[in-house]
Amino acid sequence: MTLRGKGINLQVLTECICYLLFGYLLFQLTFSGGYLNYVTPRMKPYLYGMSALMLLWAVFTGRYLLTPRYRVRLARSFVFIIPILLLAFRPADPGGSSMVRSYESSGFSMGFGNGGTDAYPEDDTGQSSGEENPWYDLNGLDEAEKTITIADEDYYTWMYELSNFYEKYEGYTVVMKGFVFRTPDIQKKCDFALVRLSMWCCAADLTPIGFLVDSDSEVTFKDDDWVTVTGTFGISEHEESLILKAQSIEAAGKPEEEYVYPYF
Repeated sequence: MTLRGKGINLQVLTECICYLLFGYLLFQLTFSGGYLNYVTPRMKPYLYGMSALMLLWAVFTGRYLLTPRYRVRLARSFVFIIPILLLAFRPADPGGSSMVRSYESSGFSMGFGNGGTDAYPEDDTGQSSGEENPWYDLNGLDEAEKTITIADEDYYTWMYELSNFYEKYEGYTVVMKGFVFRTPDIQKKCDFALVRLSMWCCAADLTPIGFLVDSDSEVTFKDDDWVTVTGTFGISEHEESLILKAQSIEAAGKPEEEYVYPYF
């Protein structure tokens, strides 16, 4: 009986190519930051680890590259074809309201937080004190001028702070960036909502967070337009939602990282 595959073992060669190609594409997606459209930054070391594992797997399998095999089973490598194609030809990022639409019933809420007890450190008796500073930084806060300028990297921090301690900041002037989002329900209350998409785990759980915006002037911006709103922070007429009474609405560029990743 003659063994097939003398010389180069085609099955091993095919498997090694698949491992290396998959590992490279995964590494390239992670290194370029493109992975942030699908999973949160906390997954970065795991993705790098998977890339390294693919390299080691290829090296381990490559030991048999010159070992003849009686029956070649190239179909074993097909399991990598789909993930390789998905990584090589990724669909365009939908972004904006095209992702929000699936979450209209998931609690797109401009409502209030828990009353502000868990963001402050506890004292020796185990009770939290609202007069202490929160354990996260409140960058952009000017208490003297009663203004809050929310940078892209501080977006979630301020959404948490303003939602939980809204009474403390009522009447403050807030400057923040987001994209325009409208639904029939929102338009019954105001002109639009200024939101960004928050990703807790992966793209499947993207959820809009932000505030309602009301303006005395006509709003000409369309859905998904990125804008910077300067407005007075307060509570809506029926005390159901947090709202910005717009002083100005200006066109803005999309942030480098479109999604918000709540870490703390």
